[in-house]
Amino acid sequence: MNPDIDALSHPHISTGRRIDKFGVPLEEASEIGLAATGLQGVDLVGLHVHIGSQMRQLEPIRLAAGAVVRLAGALRAAGVPIAHVDLGGGLGIPYDGSAGPTVDDYAAAIKPVLAGAGLEVLLEPGRVLVGPAGALVTRVVDLKPGAPGRLFVVLDGGMTEMLRPALYGAYHRIEPLEAHDRPEIVCDFVGPLCESSDTVGTERRVARPAVGDDFAVMDAGAYGFVMASNYNRRPTPPEVLVDGDTWRLVRRRQTIDDLLACEQGLDP
Repeated sequence: MNPDIDALSHPHISTGRRIDKFGVPLEEASEIGLAATGLQGVDLVGLHVHIGSQMRQLEPIRLAAGAVVRLAGALRAAGVPIAHVDLGGGLGIPYDGSAGPTVDDYAAAIKPVLAGAGLEVLLEPGRVLVGPAGALVTRVVDLKPGAPGRLFVVLDGGMTEMLRPALYGAYHRIEPLEAHDRPEIVCDFVGPLCESSDTVGTERRVARPAVGDDFAVMDAGAYGFVMASNYNRRPTPPEVLVDGDTWRLVRRRQTIDDLLACEQGLDP
């Protein structure tokens, strides 16, 4: 259902407003629910709402939970055996390291709404769990003077490996893998692709990078590799699983042969 509630997040990842393409409008959901009970082979037993992603405020989540619980109550009163509600996900990650709502805060916001409803509750935490579990490791391949007092740091990874900054203007912390005793400078970390939007992070103050330095783009475990592409014929990188003090390769690096494997009619 679409309750027409603004997630107060980025418009590209808001899914619960009237202007978004997702969900059944709230005023039509009851009618559709009642109609579904007369369909052969259909048992309507649950309702689902998801109003957006990367939410850093809890009020929209609480409002959406209230809307779906009220609809469930109305349908049950009309004889539709609603047994569960799925409140979706959307709890945001503090990508910039600032404080934000915790899982406990999230639970405290929705528990009063759900109390006494007699419904099984499903949640989809998603990003807040897997985002911090991943990082994109990338290497400096070039340096170029930028605006006065700033430096372009060209990485071997960019929007083909981490699309979020180009797509949403998303912020990810960029951390050096090794400390260096060099003077600090304001840097714009950019990728190697032929797009001005191929920027990983702007105006970051770090010890002056050098070609060959490695950096980690943090919190890349959600909407990182899964949004990777082969734009500009770039093979996707390998994926490494770190477990305690050990690691292993879980996905090999893509090759040019992999990229060409699906093409046909190339033989002379």
